[in-house]
This record gives sequence, C-alpha cells and structure tokens, in this order.
Amino acid sequence: MLGGMLALLSAVTFAITNAAVRRGVLSGSPVQATTLSIPVGVPVFLLALGLGGGFDVFGQLPRASVIAFAVTGITHFIIGRYANYRAIGAIGTNLAGPVMQFNLVVSLILAILFLGETLTLSRIIGILLIFTGPAVVSREGARRARYAIAAAEFKPRMLEGYVFAGLSALCYGMSPVLLRFAGGGRGLDAVLAGGVISASTGSVAILLLLVAPGHWREVRGVGPEALKWFLFSGVMVYVSQIFYYMAIALAPVTIVAPVSALSNIFRIHASRWLNPRHEIFGPQVLVATAVSFLGVVVLSISAEMLPLPAAWSALLQWHWP
Repeated sequence: MLGGMLALLSAVTFAITNAAVRRGVLSGSPVQATTLSIPVGVPVFLLALGLGGGFDVFGQLPRASVIAFAVTGITHFIIGRYANYRAIGAIGTNLAGPVMQFNLVVSLILAILFLGETLTLSRIIGILLIFTGPAVVSREGARRARYAIAAAEFKPRMLEGYVFAGLSALCYGMSPVLLRFAGGGRGLDAVLAGGVISASTGSVAILLLLVAPGHWREVRGVGPEALKWFLFSGVMVYVSQIFYYMAIALAPVTIVAPVSALSNIFRIHASRWLNPRHEIFGPQVLVATAVSFLGVVVLSISAEMLPLPAAWSALLQWHWP
C-alpha cells in the first residue's frame, strides 16, 4: 500500500514538473530545460539520503547495481527527459500524453520478461481503471487541440512531437525495471544512493555536452523567465524521482508503473494553475481523476487485505503468466 501511495505522490509532483516545463519552453528551449534541470538532482538526492543517514550504503552496492543506476541516469534523466521536453514543446502536453502512456506497456512487458513479475486479476482491473482516466482526458484534449489548430491558435510540429514522445515513453518505460533490478531488495537507502549515482552520471554527461560550442551558446542564452521555470522544474522532477525510487524499493513494477502513469491526468490539474490558457480543464478531468484514483486503490490493495469469501479471494489472486 505504501509503495502505491509513494508512486501516487511521484505522479503528482511529476505532473507539476511537466506544467512548469511547458511554461518554460514558451520562451526557452528543451536543451536549456534539460541542461539546467539535471545537475539539481545531485544535491536533492544527497539531502534525501542524508536525512536517512544512509551514506554507508554506497560501499555495499554491487557493481551491477551501480552500472544499472548509471545507465538510468543516461536513459531516463538525459535522453528520456530531453525527448519529453522536446515533445511538450512541439505538440503540447495534450497531444504528447497519449503517446507517453505507452511507457506503462513497456514497463509491464519488461517486468514480466526480466523480473518474473505477474499480473493478478485485481492488478489488471486496477490498470484498466487507471487507463480509463487518461483515455477520457486524451480524447477531449485531442478534440480541443484539433480545434485550436484549425483556429490557428497553435501550430504543432506533429512528426517531431510524436517521434520524441515515443522515444521518451521507451526510456521512461525501461527505468522502473532497471531500478528494481539495481535496488535488489536492499531497502530505501540503496535506491536513494542509486538516485545520487543516476543524477551524478547525468550531470557529468551534461557537462561533457557543454563543451560543444552550440550547446553552451544555447544554454547561456536562456532568459530569466525560462530560467526560473526550468530551475523550479529541476527541483520538482527530483522530488518526484525520490518518491519514485522509494516506491520501486517497496512495490513491484506492475504496481508502481501504472500508478505513476496518473501523471497524465494530474498534469492537467497542474496546468490549470500554471498554464490556464494552454491546457483543458473541465468536468471530464474530474471524472477521469476519480476513476483513475479508484484504480490506484484497487491496484494497491491485495486480496488478502479484504474480507472476501474464499472463492472471490482465489479469483482475485489468479495471475498471468
């Protein structure tokens, strides 16, 4: 149950991150957003690890775990994040969201193939409920986006947006499986130490990229308004990652990944606050949020926790594969 709730907090804070980035790329660029946000993760993860008093865990991590955490720093923090920001800048969150949802499919397939996890009937029901919410929002969002395009209010770059949204979904979908493998059941301190490794790897890679004259010139040209939102998003995305890493340490990927996908709904709520003229908000979003939250509850509660007849309990514990 705690793992599901931490994943829910991760989804909420990641939604705020996306809304902040959307605000920033109105005057800045995805390159600036990625470059400025990644180094923020090192002190944020160190602070979280220090509060738990777990610095000794670095010497206890096996080489395979360190490598997996480092790979996550490249695939998730750099490639996935840049692709996400690029998609948001090209087509907006409403059109990018449905494609980004496929990260859940990637996570579930990899978790079943490589981690030996299973899908019980109750988890399948919870996942379907969670999927229903974003489907409702995405359908309405796409309709309004088409209206905006026809009215020349927004000129999306469709091919660019969908290609980078797909790349981001692939990278984000790999992350929970890599983290679950790297954590190896060693507890919260181990995954927080892994966060330090991931953020440090991403930061070193970003520093190396700054050697390229064009990259440094673009980052140096960031305006004060975009800088404010990119730094804010940098802090929030790592708060989200802390919740996410902790959730992965406590719960299977088949629970954490679907709950994290709720960010596709929460970002609409966050956008009402930060970008009221750039996103949709209406009764359908409230309904979608309620349905998806019910899915979180179903997904997080096991059959053993409910006073059910033996036949019902056995049915809910059916699993695949």
